[in-house]
Amino acid sequence: MKIDQFHSNYVQNTFKTNDERKNGHVDGKTVGKSTVEISTQAKALVKRISESEDSNFSEKVEKIRRSIQEGSYSVDTDRIADKILEKIDEQRG
Repeated sequence: MKIDQFHSNYVQNTFKTNDERKNGHVDGKTVGKSTVEISTQAKALVKRISESEDSNFSEKVEKIRRSIQEGSYSVDTDRIADKILEKIDEQRG
């Protein structure tokens, strides 16, 4: 990417003060803290995956990743649609 005058000004103005430009940040009091909470559904999903009987999960993921990179991965839209409809039917009872 070529950095022209516009981009150069943007980069220089990202940090507003000399201290910010020099250090990348300004030391000082922390104003607030962020917290992250993982939902019970996400925890349950991780537990299910780790307890899965499918010991070849990582190998399957790697195979899919390679085929995507090679451009040979194909999506079976009919199969996906069928699975979606099955889940809808299951939820309706």
